[in-house]
Amino acid sequence: MISRISIVLRRDKLEAPYYMNTKIRLSSCLDNEENGLIHAMNILNHSRMYNLTEEKYNEIKSLIIDTFEGNESDLVEFTKNDKQIKIAIMSKNDEEFKNLYEKYQEIFEKIDNLVD
Repeated sequence: MISRISIVLRRDKLEAPYYMNTKIRLSSCLDNEENGLIHAMNILNHSRMYNLTEEKYNEIKSLIIDTFEGNESDLVEFTKNDKQIKIAIMSKNDEEFKNLYEKYQEIFEKIDNLVD
């Protein structure tokens, strides 16, 4: 299974000055030439958009910067400019996914708890 999770914090929208967008994409590939299947792909896409309070925006922003800035790798991308902060976490198998989830569990739970 391949997964990609991205989180974008933005401050450039007048109607939503403290904006966050999360995207989760999971895909798996199947090959079974004996049955005539060359290739099939299952894809799950989930996206959620948030209009946050200034306090919650700053809390999540600080957590993302403290966790990801300077810790980029083949599996983790981090970019920051005046208008947005973006992280992307990608795994290529189940074990990588489990490890990344455990490593960044605090940020995932903080975002997940916004909707409770």
